[in-house]
Amino acid sequence: MKTRFDLEQDIMDCWTVVNDIDLFYHNSEKMSEDDQMNFLLGLKTIYQVRFEKLFSTFEQLVHDKKLD
Repeated sequence: MKTRFDLEQDIMDCWTVVNDIDLFYHNSEKMSEDDQMNFLLGLKTIYQVRFEKLFSTFEQLVHDKKLD
């Protein structure tokens, strides 16, 4: 069963997108265009899954009436 702490952790996991974009920005000059596109496609895939997990946690908490 999920708790609001699970929701908070899922939010924090998604927030790391800012750090990952910064990592890309500071290293993109060292990458080929193909590597840059692969990096961005990988980020897109990872964050799609993370945001789906976050929303699933939110839906479960709403369903279970765990949010005040």
